[in-house]
Amino acid sequence: MKPLSTSLLIGLCILFPWSLVQTNPIALKFFSELQLDIQNPTGWTIEITPWGSTGNLDGWYFTTEYNNTAFLDSGIQFVAGAYVVVRQENLQDPLYLGQAGRVITLFDNSGYWMDELRYGDVEYSEAPTPPQGQSICLGNDWQYFWYMDSSPTFGYENDAAGAMSQIEGYVYNKDGSPLPGVTVRHDYTAYHEDSLFVLTDNSGYYSIEKLARALHFDAHLEGYLSADSSFQAWPDSTQRVDFYLTPQVGIRDEESQIPEQLVLMQNYPNPFNASTTIHFGLPATSQVSIDILRLDGSFVASVLDETLSAGSYTVNWEAGDVPSGIYFYIIRVGDLQTSRKMILLK
Repeated sequence: MKPLSTSLLIGLCILFPWSLVQTNPIALKFFSELQLDIQNPTGWTIEITPWGSTGNLDGWYFTTEYNNTAFLDSGIQFVAGAYVVVRQENLQDPLYLGQAGRVITLFDNSGYWMDELRYGDVEYSEAPTPPQGQSICLGNDWQYFWYMDSSPTFGYENDAAGAMSQIEGYVYNKDGSPLPGVTVRHDYTAYHEDSLFVLTDNSGYYSIEKLARALHFDAHLEGYLSADSSFQAWPDSTQRVDFYLTPQVGIRDEESQIPEQLVLMQNYPNPFNASTTIHFGLPATSQVSIDILRLDGSFVASVLDETLSAGSYTVNWEAGDVPSGIYFYIIRVGDLQTSRKMILLK
């Protein structure tokens, strides 16, 4: 695309009614795109979405976690149906955005928090630091997410051009033989109602094109323990993600499949409606407890509390009258403990 000029850019965007923004906090994402200049901490470009509001941005300002405050120049306008592109020359003060990562916060002229973007090596980061020439862009399916784009579109609606990644790989059993017909789940429909997946072919191979974003894949096959992988996909690239599945061993078959360390697998199915299966492995005879907790840490149910020999196990949890929501399941073995999230949908 054409080189960007140094002046303020305004382009068309999708318009959402301001009444929707006021009543639905999810819509309040003003940051839309960010590009950095790795050699110059003030050589960044930020795109802001007005969400149907109009008027000037006099008194609006950015801050970072390093007490770096920078006010926008007077006269910058929110125009209904347009994006606002801001660079250092549009600020009254320097704003330093480094490669390591920043927490950028946008405030209006009354000091009201409007939005926040966390990138790079910071707590609760939403996206990695974009490499030189790339940007991070706001996407939305049934929730907001950030993805990488090798062809920034400042002043225009974010798109998928230059933002796709090819993910491929093989699924093997523990002996390295390929497994056909494995379900490789790569996403969900809105509100986690259904899984989106591909199946491995006769050689155990799968392939799927995805937006270059943080992804979570898991592989399932009847009779095997599930395996999962979380990773960052990058634009204009092919990434290989392989899985190795271990045959499933029932709760009473504990003498086989002894792991080298405590293992807690992702429950399956997940999300689930009424019941789900939890797979775990013990390296030695231990007193084991598995509990279900709410996000605030409060107790919901006990799944298991007994002494087990070394081996691999599966246990089922029947949710009963527990309401829909996001929960933790936590395994405690002596001084060790680990946990994972699960989603109950009714």
